[in-house]
Amino acid sequence: MSWSTFAELAPDIAAAGIRLFAREEVAFLSTTSAEGRPRIHPFVPKVVEGRLVAFVLDSSPKINDLATREFYAIHASLGPEDEEFFVSGKATSRNENAKLRAAADLAMGFATGSADEHHRLYEFLIDRALWTTWENFGTPDHRPNYRRWRFSVG
Repeated sequence: MSWSTFAELAPDIAAAGIRLFAREEVAFLSTTSAEGRPRIHPFVPKVVEGRLVAFVLDSSPKINDLATREFYAIHASLGPEDEEFFVSGKATSRNENAKLRAAADLAMGFATGSADEHHRLYEFLIDRALWTTWENFGTPDHRPNYRRWRFSVG
């Protein structure tokens, strides 16, 4: 499902994700290679027009991973007191959507100019999310506080 639908169903978790994505901008995309090996890629996701999107260079190994296996996981950079945010689901190309591509280009604010023909736009549809904060952080009694969300049919 889109980010906007996810945000309607799990507003607290989505708000934490927006905040953590904005805090550092760089997040980590996990994909799987053709050999089944996991890969981690730094990248810059943004929520644009209610969709979680990012540009991927056509020369990046992740472009083939996303095009052929679709599944992904994204981890935001850690927040204060090791706060964590994670989403996963399927990625889908939105490169042909000129309106969304222009909005994403503007939101990304590339220092070197606009995204060019080598930048492919992907939307990251969400079926799972996890937000973790820590109670009693920095003490021997610290423990995780997990807030999970999972799309369920029916």
